[in-house]
Amino acid sequence: MASFLLSNCAGDSGPRLLAVGGIHVFESGGPCRLARAEPEGALKDLGWPDALALEAAREGDAEVTCGDEKFALKALPPARLEIKLPDGGAPTGIPVQKPFKVQAMLYDAQGRELEVGKFTHFEWTPSEGLEPANDPSAGEFGLCDTCFGLHNFRAVKPGQGSIVASLGGLKGELLIEAHL
Repeated sequence: MASFLLSNCAGDSGPRLLAVGGIHVFESGGPCRLARAEPEGALKDLGWPDALALEAAREGDAEVTCGDEKFALKALPPARLEIKLPDGGAPTGIPVQKPFKVQAMLYDAQGRELEVGKFTHFEWTPSEGLEPANDPSAGEFGLCDTCFGLHNFRAVKPGQGSIVASLGGLKGELLIEAHL
């Protein structure tokens, strides 16, 4: 059975909607391969030895096989970027000096949520009073605290601030209010 990374995030039987601009990783108990991509080069196999890594280079359709399972993919350009707190908390209740996680979410022109690639390079800009709080040692243990559009921050003083994420020409902003 395929791992979580192969599940359909939308929860239906349609194709998985991948965001153009990211590297999408497919891991499974069996070997995965790119069976087809239309147009050619829309999704590029990066040739990783332990997983199938596909760069969504441009809009297109594809199919991935992992053992006996097949997955339909549709790569779409993102049209909107939003930032949220993945734990569902309120951005107005952030304690000072306690790290918190935010996540960049991408949507297509029809408002459908797109899967952010495991390795999608967002530019993050916190306002004064906020600072990055990623764990630099996470990679040493095979973890990734900045994968799938996630990023960690910490408020260094009480008050209002914002976090801006950018990807290409898209920008999203999350307003934060920190307290002691």
